[in-house]
Amino acid sequence: MDAAPAPDIFLGPVSPELVLVSPPEVRRLALGLLPSPPAARQVLPPTVSGPELGSVELAAVWLFCIAMTLGPMLFMLLASS
Repeated sequence: MDAAPAPDIFLGPVSPELVLVSPPEVRRLALGLLPSPPAARQVLPPTVSGPELGSVELAAVWLFCIAMTLGPMLFMLLASS
């Protein structure tokens, strides 16, 4: 009587999603094969290297946007009357 060796359950990389949906005994084996999670690294915010818009430039942008919105509307109101 020949006993065939049991096939290897994990032939390739083990995904964490597969570990979550596996039966408990397979989950324990798979968790042992997963690499340990990397240590958390500190993320520093990017530094601002360019000039920022001042209040005059920002006011000019606001005025331009308001003029582009109200200008055509006023033109249509004047043309329809």
